[in-house]
Parts: sequence; structure tokens; C-alpha cells
Amino acid sequence: MYRQHLNALVEAWNTGSMDQLDQYIHPEIVRHGPPSMNNSSANSLSDLKTIIADFRTAFPDLSLVLEEENYLEGRSVVRWTFTGTNTGQGDFEPTGKRVHVSGISLAHYEDELLKEEYLHFDTADFFSQLGLINLAQAATG
Repeated sequence: MYRQHLNALVEAWNTGSMDQLDQYIHPEIVRHGPPSMNNSSANSLSDLKTIIADFRTAFPDLSLVLEEENYLEGRSVVRWTFTGTNTGQGDFEPTGKRVHVSGISLAHYEDELLKEEYLHFDTADFFSQLGLINLAQAATG
């Protein structure tokens, strides 16, 4: 039922084309995400488009793949994988490092539009893959 919503999001992340988002995403979407580049939380469709554009600038070869999808009445749960090479400017100078991050998104729909998303991925691992933090050193303190 909500597959077309997710297809529009995947297309936006993978190509930068956000034409379909207005059709499937609520203008006042609330996205709860962990701290990451340019913050991953949003309080509007405009915020979400900015997040996508900023990530695509920092990771021009960004690829988002849906690994597993479950649809329930009014909700979807998706396990996804994001890969990309940080060759563009973001909140920090490009590292040239390639990342492979898996995460889970829980989405709630209202009036047939994606209204709220809870996003989780391991931000420490993300920043470690970029070479911005050392997890081994942080663990030993």
C-alpha cells in the first residue's frame, strides 16, 4: 500500500529528483533521526528535501537500497543500506572515505501521506568509517 511512498523517497535519495515527494510526503512531516551530518531530523517536507540535497552533495555516489520492507495498516518498517563516498562538502571537509551503513525506519502515514518517520542507524560507526572518530580509542577512553 505504501510502496509508492518509499519508491519516491528512494528515487530522491538515489538521484536527487524530488519531484514525486510532494505527492507522497506530508508537508509537515516530522522525521526523528539521530545526530549526523546536517542533522537527520526534519519538521517539514522542505527540511527533508534539504537533508537529502545536503547528503547528496557530500556523497554524490550515494546509493540507498531497501533490504527488507514490512507494511502494516498506517505504518511501514524498512531495513535499508546506504553506501557512498564522501567526496563533496558537508559539515566537514570531504574525507574521500566510502561508507556502508545499515538502518531501520518506522514510518507513520496520515491521509495517505507519509507524516512521521523514526530513523535509526549507528552514527558512531558512520563517523568512524569517515575517519572522524576512532571507536577503539573511544572505547578504551
